[in-house]
Amino acid sequence: MILAHDQPELFGRLVAAVHAEDVAIYAHIDAKSDPAPFAAACPGVPVAFVPNPVKVSWGGYSQVESMLRLLEQAVRAGAHDYYIFLSGRDYPLYSHSHLLEVLGRHPGRSYMNFYALADGTAMINKIRKHCFYDAYAMLPTRFLQRAAGRIVKEICSRMPDRKFIDGMQPYRGSTSWCISQPIARHIVDFTHEPRNRGFIDFFRSVSCSDEIFFQTIVLNSPHASTLNLFDVDGHRPPGEMKNENKASLHYIDWNPEREDPAILVDRDFDQLYASGKLFARKFDHRRSASLLDKIDASRTSQGRGT
Repeated sequence: MILAHDQPELFGRLVAAVHAEDVAIYAHIDAKSDPAPFAAACPGVPVAFVPNPVKVSWGGYSQVESMLRLLEQAVRAGAHDYYIFLSGRDYPLYSHSHLLEVLGRHPGRSYMNFYALADGTAMINKIRKHCFYDAYAMLPTRFLQRAAGRIVKEICSRMPDRKFIDGMQPYRGSTSWCISQPIARHIVDFTHEPRNRGFIDFFRSVSCSDEIFFQTIVLNSPHASTLNLFDVDGHRPPGEMKNENKASLHYIDWNPEREDPAILVDRDFDQLYASGKLFARKFDHRRSASLLDKIDASRTSQGRGT
């Protein structure tokens, strides 16, 4: 499942890299972008594009909506073993056969970064203070959008903290995840259950809700124990982990001296493969072109999971 909004050339390259006989590819193209170049970038590869895409605003609930539409389309289309969520700036480091080998070592295990949002943890205010990125994005200029955000942030800072949904522990983690069929179906069923309407309404005013929404559903479900590293991190008291673990299959460089996250280039090649991860981000179709060529050569050479 690929969520993209720019760089159709890189999108086409990603689609070609993940394409395999037993892989179904689903894509959501931001409704603010022209979908034609993305479709044209992957000729001969069957891609199921979400027919009713969302206008996505960074940090807004619209990101959750776009991910849900992707997941729902994939779940309804067939009984896939795993559902892997990628951004249009991701790329696989190994061959598809190696991915199957890794997943086959632990059947039913899912890969999703997580940590319990509690006092003292990173980003705890994201669930304590209101935020309305989707509303700000509707204003006509960037200046007005930022001004509105500052005003609302100031008002919210003076208000009492929000109370989270009764009976649930909030969790946060990366949006790069690989989940099993039971978890994928649970998420879809959960969001369509009328009694969970309050949960969804709460997240409509949460900053970067896409990093909290899915983890919270899964970690509060009977499927939590199937997550990678749950046997260790899932039993820690809330608040002991200050930020997310590294349970996913993705390599991302958050070095504060680089971009946010870093745009990967040639010098990152060795570190990518030393990480043991199967996917990486963030790539740029021009700046990362040489690195992508090396990755493609590595993926098809002996010793890189062929």
